[in-house]
Amino acid sequence: MYTQIKIAWRNIIRNKRRSSLTISAVGFGLGALIFLWAFVDGAHFQMIENYTSLLCGHIQIHEKGYRENPKLELYIENSDKIIKQIKKIPLIKAITKRIKTAGLISSAESSAGVTILGIEPDKERLVSSISRHISSGKMFNKNDDKTIIIGKDLAKNLNVSLGEKIVIMSQALDGSIAAGAYKLAGILNTGVDEIDKGIALISHKAAEELFYMNDKTSEIAIRLKSAEYVKTASEQIKEKLKMNQNLEISTWEEISPMLQQWIEFDKGFIIVIVFVVIIVVGIGILNTVLMGVLERKREFGILLAIGCHRREIVCMVAWESIFLGIIGTIMGLLLGTSISLYFSHVGINLKLFANALNSFYIDSFIYPKLIATHILFSISSVLITSISVSIYPAFHAANLNPIEAIRSV
Repeated sequence: MYTQIKIAWRNIIRNKRRSSLTISAVGFGLGALIFLWAFVDGAHFQMIENYTSLLCGHIQIHEKGYRENPKLELYIENSDKIIKQIKKIPLIKAITKRIKTAGLISSAESSAGVTILGIEPDKERLVSSISRHISSGKMFNKNDDKTIIIGKDLAKNLNVSLGEKIVIMSQALDGSIAAGAYKLAGILNTGVDEIDKGIALISHKAAEELFYMNDKTSEIAIRLKSAEYVKTASEQIKEKLKMNQNLEISTWEEISPMLQQWIEFDKGFIIVIVFVVIIVVGIGILNTVLMGVLERKREFGILLAIGCHRREIVCMVAWESIFLGIIGTIMGLLLGTSISLYFSHVGINLKLFANALNSFYIDSFIYPKLIATHILFSISSVLITSISVSIYPAFHAANLNPIEAIRSV
C-alpha cells in the first residue's frame, strides 16, 4: 500500500502544471460553495431574526381558531396565569400580550383601514424591535391611554404630524361601536409596507378600555434566546399548557408559511449549485487522472507484464484522485472559511438593492454565517466525488492489454 501511495504522489508532482490547475479548480469551487452557502445562511438568519423581532415573535399563543378568523371574540382568558406557567422555561427570553383587531383610522382629511394593536410597551421592547423603528416621536408608556403610533406611509396618507388628533373606530367585544380619539406620539419607519401602511399601536390598557377586553387578550407573543430553539420550545410550551385544550401554539413558520417556503426554495437552489460545483470538480479531476493514465499506458503495461496485480493498479490511480481531492479540499476550506469569516465581521454592502431586500426582511448589509453541517456536507461531497471519478480511469488502466500498452507510443 505504501508503495502505491508513493507512486501515486510522484505521478501527481510529475506534471505540476496540470495537477495545480486541477487542485485550483477544486479549491476555488469548494471555496466559492462554502462562501455562497454562508452568504445564503446569513441572509436566512437575518430574514428570520428581522421578521420575528419586528412584531411576530418566535412563538405565539392564541385561542383555537384565531389565526384563521382573527376576531375579538376569540380571546385568551387568564393570560397572566398562562404567562406565569411558561415563563420559567429556560429557552424563553421574553413574553408579552397583545390585543389585535381590524378597524378604521381617521384624521381631519382622510381615513384608512388598519390593524389596531394594543401592546405592553415595556415588555414589547424585549419581544420585538418595533420601538426601535420609531423615526420621529417616542414610544408611549404602559399607562398612557391617549396616544397612538402609526407607520410613515399611513401618516402620509392621513396627512397628520406629531401631536395631531387621530380617531380610531372598530367593534367592541360586546358588539357596540368602539371609538376613541388619540394624539399621534410617534411615527414608524420599518421599511415593510404591511406595517408602515396598516398598523396602529396603542397601549394594552387603552385597548382593554376601548374594546371592553378587561383581563382578556388576543395573543401572547414569545421571544426565545435563539430561533434555533423554536421546535424544542414549542413542544415544552405545549407540555406546560396541555391541560388547556382551547389554546393553540404556533411557531413563526406556521404564522408565516410564505417566508418559510421562500427559505426552503433558497435552500433547494443552493443544493442545485452544490451539484453543479460537484460536476465541475468531478470533470476536472477525471480529466487530470484520465490524461495521466493515457500518457502512462506503456508504464502500466510494463507493470502488468512483470506481474503487478490489477487491483494494485486500481489503488494507485485511485490514490491520485484522492490526493488531488484532499489537497483541493484543504485549499477550498481555507479559502471559503477565511472569506466568510472576514465578511461575517465587515458585512456585504447591498444598499443598491435595499428597497427589494426590505420586502424580504433583509438589511442592506448581509453577514455570512458559517454552519458546520453545511461545511461538512460540501467537503464530503467533493471528497466522494474525487474517489468516484477515479473508478473509470483506474479500471481502464487495470484492464489494459500489457503487450498493446507496451507497444503504444
